[in-house]
Amino acid sequence: MNEKTKRAYEEAKKVYAEYGVDVEAALEKFKTIQVSLQCWAGDDVKGFENLGPVASENVVTGGYPYAARNGDELREDIEEAFSLSPLTHRVNLHSMYAEHGHPRNDLTVEDFREWIDWAKAKGYKLDFNTSFFTHPMMDKGNSVCSFSKEVRDYWIKAGIDSRKISVAIGRELGDKCYNNFWFPDGTKDIPANRKYYRELLKDALDQMLAHKYTEEESKYACDVLEGKWFGISTEAFVVGSHDFYIAYAAKNNLGVTLDTGHFRPTEDVADKISAIYPFVNGLMLHVSRGIHWDSDHVVIEDDGLQGMMNELKRGDYYGKVAIGLDFFDASISRVYGWVIGLRATAKAILKSLLEPTAMLQKAELEEDKSQRLLLMEEQNNLPFNAVWNYLLESKGIKSGLEMEKELKRYEREVQSVRK
Repeated sequence: MNEKTKRAYEEAKKVYAEYGVDVEAALEKFKTIQVSLQCWAGDDVKGFENLGPVASENVVTGGYPYAARNGDELREDIEEAFSLSPLTHRVNLHSMYAEHGHPRNDLTVEDFREWIDWAKAKGYKLDFNTSFFTHPMMDKGNSVCSFSKEVRDYWIKAGIDSRKISVAIGRELGDKCYNNFWFPDGTKDIPANRKYYRELLKDALDQMLAHKYTEEESKYACDVLEGKWFGISTEAFVVGSHDFYIAYAAKNNLGVTLDTGHFRPTEDVADKISAIYPFVNGLMLHVSRGIHWDSDHVVIEDDGLQGMMNELKRGDYYGKVAIGLDFFDASISRVYGWVIGLRATAKAILKSLLEPTAMLQKAELEEDKSQRLLLMEEQNNLPFNAVWNYLLESKGIKSGLEMEKELKRYEREVQSVRK
């Protein structure tokens, strides 16, 4: 290790110790925190089904070259991104990334055998989602809330299968697989009967979730429901709103997903964690960066991201709340986007672990709000970069211009020559 990096790290430890922070303990905790990477950012949410020209319910802008065309290329790109991230990694799959050509409502765990074997070999864990979108069986943008029973039944079967697949994945990899349900269903303009749409959604969920996990199965799978404020073509009404899913999850012992791009721009997602966590069976974050709307920009270091990670640290939620990324931006290199998002998330997590939380919370309990605010500001000047650089060098991970050279090399030597 570079001696300058090591000296700076040793000095940083002393400074943090003055604030009651054990840097080495923070780095040990950092190793235990897993972040799930969204596979769908590598090919612009297209999947491997070759369904022809079907409408997509996910808006991906840009036409940067070298999108992955198959599972091997997608996994190769993910590995490149992981090589430049210090996190403990998971991968989040959508059902449209099955590789054996079976219909989406007739999938089993074996359709994801390549993903599972790869994860085992690399030491990764997997999460799962049914792709209720971009398919000929979508009915004017609706899946389980279509007025057609044939369409609803198709997607209900897909949802039932996803739970079996998630349990099997979790069992094989020896860890809980978060199975996320997100439906794009809704209307572009004002509906005349919101109640009917939501009766259809409740009925579909009741059928998909009719099987109650056994004690053994619950160790390996957790069902979470992801709400949304609005979307493109569903500006007036989204059936699966955040309110609907909180109520349904609390009543039916299910989990909830908080997607940071699915709320109004002024809403504080960090504030929702402690309000929801005690009353539902599982909580997952989908970390994105919405600009004015759910635009799924690449995650960067900003106040919203840091606030969420601080909340996880302060409430002792690390290891209890699942963390996943969820953005797709084809106006830039997809691998660059993954690396930027992973590293921004890693920095936010590490900063939260290095926060003098005990001092902050002691000041709060003593009602010394002046000290609390002062410490919140002063911690911004603590020598975080020295610890971050030490973490990267200790793992042999490139940074700065060397990282950029590696990404350019990968694009030139691997991505651009794919046949």
